[in-house]
Amino acid sequence: MAGIMLPRRTSKRASTNLNIVEIKEYATLENELKKYIKDRKALNKIREAYLFAEKMHSEQKRRNGDPYIYHPLSTAYYLAQLQMGPKTIKAGLLHDVVEDTPVTVEEIEQKFGKEIASLVESVTKVSYFAEENREQIKSEYLRKLYISMAKDIRVIIIKIADRLHNMLTIENLPEDKQRVIAKETLTIYAAIAHRIGMKNAKSKLEDMAFKVLNPKDFEHIEHLIEKGRESRDVNIAKTIDDISVFLRKEKHIKIVDIFGREKTIYSIYRKMNVKGKQFEELHDLVAIRIIARSADDCYKILGYLHQKYLPLSGRFKDHIAIPKNNVYQSLHTTLSDNKGMFFEVQIRTQQMDDVAEAGAAAHWRYKEGEVVDIVKRQKQIDEQIDIFSRILDLTDQINEEENSSEKELENQLQKDVFGSMIYVLTPTQNVITLPYGATVLDFAYRIHTEIGEKTTGAKIDGLFSPINTVLESGQVVEIKTSSKQQPTHEWLKIATTSNAKNRIRKYLAHKLKEDNSFEEDRKELAKKTENLINSYINQKELKWKRMSPAEILENVKKAGYANLEEFLISVGKGELSIVDATDKFFINHNFSKDEEALRSIKSKTINDQTLKNDIVIDGITNIKTSIASCCMPIPYEDVIGYVGKSGNGIKVHLKECYNLYTNEENKRLVQVQWNSAVAENSLYTTKLKYFATDRPNLLYDISRALTNLKATTINVKLGLDPKTLLVNGELTIKVKSSAQLNQIILTIKSIANIIDCERAVKSIK
Repeated sequence: MAGIMLPRRTSKRASTNLNIVEIKEYATLENELKKYIKDRKALNKIREAYLFAEKMHSEQKRRNGDPYIYHPLSTAYYLAQLQMGPKTIKAGLLHDVVEDTPVTVEEIEQKFGKEIASLVESVTKVSYFAEENREQIKSEYLRKLYISMAKDIRVIIIKIADRLHNMLTIENLPEDKQRVIAKETLTIYAAIAHRIGMKNAKSKLEDMAFKVLNPKDFEHIEHLIEKGRESRDVNIAKTIDDISVFLRKEKHIKIVDIFGREKTIYSIYRKMNVKGKQFEELHDLVAIRIIARSADDCYKILGYLHQKYLPLSGRFKDHIAIPKNNVYQSLHTTLSDNKGMFFEVQIRTQQMDDVAEAGAAAHWRYKEGEVVDIVKRQKQIDEQIDIFSRILDLTDQINEEENSSEKELENQLQKDVFGSMIYVLTPTQNVITLPYGATVLDFAYRIHTEIGEKTTGAKIDGLFSPINTVLESGQVVEIKTSSKQQPTHEWLKIATTSNAKNRIRKYLAHKLKEDNSFEEDRKELAKKTENLINSYINQKELKWKRMSPAEILENVKKAGYANLEEFLISVGKGELSIVDATDKFFINHNFSKDEEALRSIKSKTINDQTLKNDIVIDGITNIKTSIASCCMPIPYEDVIGYVGKSGNGIKVHLKECYNLYTNEENKRLVQVQWNSAVAENSLYTTKLKYFATDRPNLLYDISRALTNLKATTINVKLGLDPKTLLVNGELTIKVKSSAQLNQIILTIKSIANIIDCERAVKSIK
């Protein structure tokens, strides 16, 4: 059960709520088809495909003994509810004949045409890899899945319909296999359905998988929903009546529809489990959806509702102006009436509602007499969903590279296409989807390779920013270019997307190939550059801080250079100044003569590892202090010192640390403060805990966010509930200040599938 649709105020619109039942008669499918296909010839051809599938599967049975034809018949029925065209319906009916019967793809093409044969073949290839080794999903399987959907989105739509029926009848399988398939459904198929906007199918898949993985909690929540449904329905129905009368009679604005939709069982469980809330504490079990006649009316209705009801601060979202990456558009607001009852309202047009529920499938809805160009239609969908061209581009780039692997392609697809996303706008208001943590440079290469190669920065919301600026959702970005600009090795450290990095590497490789014809000149340039660096080091008296040759080479290779000579040549050509090259690659800034001298003087009484100059006590900076491990304070939080009894100096605690407040300990407290002159150059250890629903590359996205925000990760602990796939993790990180930590927490909270993130220090009040 993926949520109940409450009675509507009007009934003119066709329901977008999928009816996931098993059908056993062709007449049931035909009745559904006749709702939107009026062409008798097209209906007859669909019947021919059914009769052919029935004949081919006639000797086969499902595990419960039912005729196998029930499966493709039900798959086609779900596709018909999405109002897919005749060719997609026929492919749904035929999707298993090549895999499970002696029929070949060539026979399908001869009998039903090339387009249907191509769909059946693609679905068959994906199915084969899914069956081969489910417990360790092979990279090749995911590659086939993604590339198939990139070439024709109908392949994955058929697979989702196929999976819906498999989950409906999953009780016929052994229990261990049920759990494997349910987990695969939750982590792969529900995730893909979400990414391409098929919200209704995604919700059905999530609930059916949850029922298998955690049947006890599923039944418990289902019982709670039923128990309170009568009173809840009365309250929502009254609110719907009030809103309807208010809009139509008082504000004279016509609406297409208004109705209530329940949250899914899985989403309710997730909120209860992670937020620690009881069922009775959840105030948004039902959302009221208003279908407006136009986008302008959506905003008018929003304004009127905010006049009538009290809007909750921070709960308004405008997905019409900035659609989600799966083209989801709607206005969301949470309101409270005069009795204190909270309820969510979603406002959208009919077209927005169709796309919100069916996603990419809505773009393939059948229109009588329409001749569809598959490539053109796929391109139109990709302009909105923004994933197909990137899948194919990444595939081509990986294939061009030597020593590349299927696993590498899978990882890049997961990072750049199916990971956490941000949505930024061009000056012409086109939405560009980029992976979380993407920079101005990534954006430029996403627009076009030539623009990327010439970019000098960008205007972000009217303010100029350099190419390494990390972008955020909702920003308007205008790229600035120069004909004199060209990529450098430093760019490889700025770019985060595979597309940008691959394009930069390709440019540098081509340039290196050109430069190889001047080998003698290259060696002379490298030697000259090295002499200039040595002269600078001697001039500034930095020789005692110079790194070892091995350390210098390690730094150079980390920056993407093949060897020291290649690095020196790039400096000689002006890609880096002598000062920057010396500062970043040759000098150890952490080595201090003064500190060494101080350690020598204090060696009789002070361990050099515990000396802390970042804390000032009565204006003195060199008293021995250490950071308390119980509360882990970081600059520039309110702190207090505790004079230890063992003579080991002063422990610095947060003022609200529980461990300080006894009568005896109060006498040992001293006032301390941060010494910003030292603290700003130091890193401090702290811990975070987060809660999330599991998905591929979740930890990668978190790690990338920490890297982008200049945090150092020390340790990661993960816990996974095998029944619900809910993750609870703990991160030990090093940061510079509390401001940086707050930014990290907010950033992690914005990552897809993250439910909450907070500081993990037990001794804080």
